[in-house]
Amino acid sequence: MKSFMLLAVLLFMIPDTSKTLEDFRWKKRIVISNFTDLSIDSLLASSETQIEERKMLFVEFEKSKFIKSSGDDKIEFEAFLEVLANTKPTSDWILIGLDGGVKASGAQKDFSLVKIFRLIDQMPMRQTEIGD
Repeated sequence: MKSFMLLAVLLFMIPDTSKTLEDFRWKKRIVISNFTDLSIDSLLASSETQIEERKMLFVEFEKSKFIKSSGDDKIEFEAFLEVLANTKPTSDWILIGLDGGVKASGAQKDFSLVKIFRLIDQMPMRQTEIGD
């Protein structure tokens, strides 16, 4: 009984390992989407190599409800949704650069991975990565 109680106390002492936006700064470019009736899985499946090369993480919401992220890490999804909500009232998706700044946003109807890849490829940090 004592060991069970000790185990329960230790489990509550383990810090939350959810990643914040700040944890991804300088590591991942983030695309946050808040689409209605559209999963981006089919778009991502055919572009895995390009997504990996560009160090991208996708965080998907539907009608402001967290659906999933493309990474393995548990995330604090509320902060991601808050950034999206504070960008533009008409934005259904945003692109956050490695530096943590919002680089682009748009409506669901305008979402295109090709467009996002082009935007990323024009960024100075990406140009440095390509040159390496």
